[in-house]
Amino acid sequence: MTTVDVRENFADLIGASPSGAIGLPVLASSPNRVRPSRMSRWRALSLVIVHLLILGHIAHWLITGRTVSPIEPSEAMYTLNDGYVNAGFLFFAAALASTLIFGRFVCGWGCHLIAYQDLSAWLLGKLSVKPKPFRSRLLVFAPLALALYMFVWPSAYRWWVGAAPPPLTNHILKADFWETFPGPIVAIVTVLVCGFFAVYFLGGKGFCTYACPYGGFFRLIDNAATGKIRVTDACRHCGHCTAVCTSNVRVAEEVARFGMVVDPGCMKCMDCISVCPNDALYFGFGRPSITARDSGEKKKRTYDFTLWEECLAVGIGLAALLSYRGLYDEIPLLLAMGLGGIVAVLAIKSSRLLREANVRLQRWQLRRGGRLTRAGAVFASLMVAVGALTVHSAVVGYSAWRGDSLLKAADVGDGVWLADGRWWESASNVRRSRVREAAVHLARADQWGLMGTPSVLTNLVWAYLANGNDNRAEATVRRLIRLTSDRPDAYRGLAGVLRKNGNVIEAEVNYRKALSIDPHFDAARRDLAAMYVELKRNDELIELYRDAVEVDSQSGLAHYNLAMALLSTGQTALAIGHLEKAVNVTPTFQPAHYNLAVAKFMAGRPTDALPHIQEAIRLDPNDADAHGFLAEIRKALAQPGD
Repeated sequence: MTTVDVRENFADLIGASPSGAIGLPVLASSPNRVRPSRMSRWRALSLVIVHLLILGHIAHWLITGRTVSPIEPSEAMYTLNDGYVNAGFLFFAAALASTLIFGRFVCGWGCHLIAYQDLSAWLLGKLSVKPKPFRSRLLVFAPLALALYMFVWPSAYRWWVGAAPPPLTNHILKADFWETFPGPIVAIVTVLVCGFFAVYFLGGKGFCTYACPYGGFFRLIDNAATGKIRVTDACRHCGHCTAVCTSNVRVAEEVARFGMVVDPGCMKCMDCISVCPNDALYFGFGRPSITARDSGEKKKRTYDFTLWEECLAVGIGLAALLSYRGLYDEIPLLLAMGLGGIVAVLAIKSSRLLREANVRLQRWQLRRGGRLTRAGAVFASLMVAVGALTVHSAVVGYSAWRGDSLLKAADVGDGVWLADGRWWESASNVRRSRVREAAVHLARADQWGLMGTPSVLTNLVWAYLANGNDNRAEATVRRLIRLTSDRPDAYRGLAGVLRKNGNVIEAEVNYRKALSIDPHFDAARRDLAAMYVELKRNDELIELYRDAVEVDSQSGLAHYNLAMALLSTGQTALAIGHLEKAVNVTPTFQPAHYNLAVAKFMAGRPTDALPHIQEAIRLDPNDADAHGFLAEIRKALAQPGD
């Protein structure tokens, strides 16, 4: 049977391939056109349903004020770091387990970022733009490296230092749903960078291949999965499957060599199965990739960069990632990863403008015959701007990080917020030096930044207070409020500065403002209560804690605080009622048992006080006051000691 070489006839047979695969024998009688995939619409419907579920999730939170925690794999970090068992962790665990059986199908059928990349590729296709896939031998390991950093390193470090794992707590439901998500502007930028730009510069599924940390684990597990795209003897090596693969997998080559697709980049989109003119491909279970036998001729892999260029790209990508991550408290890790990958690739392309006579980027000829084209001049100008922005971001980010590190090393205590605080006088010269240097770095990050950064301003307030510059601290925290008017902690900070400077009236207003934004903000309530105690404003103190009980009637701490305020005004009977609620809600609340025993003893009920003081001692055997009070109760009851 006569065959032709794909390299010579590829365009005539099936059109330009998005994967760039070449060199497969093709039957002369093969159809000239690749039939449309029947699966693409079903997959699009699946991804639309995913987004409808996301909108429904958000709507439920807006209506009820509490909903299931975000079903996002990154939430698993809070499980590993803090012991918070949330929906994101359970989903990620289930997705990893299912990948071991079915392969990497969750990415192709259930990931919102896949939807954005596919939509971007579709829009580019409508503009007759078909991005060439970028192929790298080193950058492909970046997602796995990031995944290990996010999900393995915290536990490994805890084991290394001998720290105990955090206790597991239930965080399936959540009130502050948007706490770990970026705002709308950053979300739009993320879609553009991780969708459109990643597809244009890195090819279809470019973000998944070179940036997504979850994909790093999925790729690893897919090698052991039993579910694979497999082939029958009906295959005629037409190459249609490779032509339609949006994951840039050389499907035809792999099924010819292994009898199945072994590339872990395969996301089980099923397009290859749908377009096969001989129905030779199918999804089935059997031997995993790690045990696959190579029965064909191994073809030499081609890459876009040389090895030394890729090493340089890894360094540039890592530097860009660190420069952009957390910048201005806005850029999340995944967006920074996408930016890092794109900047790395474009930086190497830029270097070629200085070294090679002919340089091309996708459809654009940047340099021809040693001369820069108009497109090349525009590209070079843009890359100068991108480079300058990246360097500027690195300086700002480093200054913010260095200032934060120095401030933590100085161990500035809460005493700087007190009117009679003397942190500076009691601190060592080393700690003073660290605070001064921290203020310099933080001020640089603030002054050089393109916008205000809440964390930098917050740290500056602490540094100014530690340096005794209360006026600059007040001015800075007011700037923080103008920047983030809906943050209760900012109003608490301003109230603390005002309280330190003796302006208790305005301090009270700002404490109340913080509580109006977040009625569950116990830190602001505690500070306001302490101010009321200092001012001997007992009536306001009691009302403050009555409000706390109304906000959360199942809070043992709220009942306890109200009881203690009532005891201070002699309202023992009411205090006993709230202390009893406190121990009922939180049976292990040792101070509540102790003070309930005291209150009942004061009310002339030593018999009722006895079991509570005994429980307080059981919960804290080292509480000397509790042992002393037990002896006093027994004396009142004329009971001999143990």
